[in-house]
Amino acid sequence: RLAMDPARHQVTWDAREVSLTVTEFLILEELARRPGVIKSRNQLMDAAYPDDIFVDDRTVDSHIKRLRRKFRSADPEFSAIETLYGAGYSFSDG
Repeated sequence: RLAMDPARHQVTWDAREVSLTVTEFLILEELARRPGVIKSRNQLMDAAYPDDIFVDDRTVDSHIKRLRRKFRSADPEFSAIETLYGAGYSFSDG
């Protein structure tokens, strides 16, 4: 259901385009790389931000919230990004 084109920075969900920021794209790419695998906030921050930038781990929560909102605009039933409290996030394309 998810299609990502890193060269063009394009994302579609069920053939509907979803416009993402660079940071949102990088976080989604990290989650989608291994569906079902839990990624911690730190792992997602490492994927989305250079080493020399300090970012509070709660910033990832804000990005996830925006990702969900954008995908729900394309599909009101979107639930592919799951929160595992105390562990992190996972992605399920099913």
